[in-house]
Amino acid sequence: MHATSGYRRKGPDYLNSPDMVAFTIGRVVMAKMTTGRPLSWNTLRARLMHIAEGDTVDLPAGVNAEMALAALRYLPEPPGASRFKG
Repeated sequence: MHATSGYRRKGPDYLNSPDMVAFTIGRVVMAKMTTGRPLSWNTLRARLMHIAEGDTVDLPAGVNAEMALAALRYLPEPPGASRFKG
């Protein structure tokens, strides 16, 4: 099972464009970098998942839950992650 299978809700088509996904990921990365917080593959995915679930604490400007969902659909599995649970 894909790690983001719970995040398959469909948003507006423009959110699924590669440019919008890049914008979303860039905003999340910049927000992490400007606060001095560590950034890794796992923290990026975790932050996108929190935003997708409705977390608005320190929400990067111009990013919303639907945008985070679209970005999660584009991200491949983390290195070394198992596709199967259990």
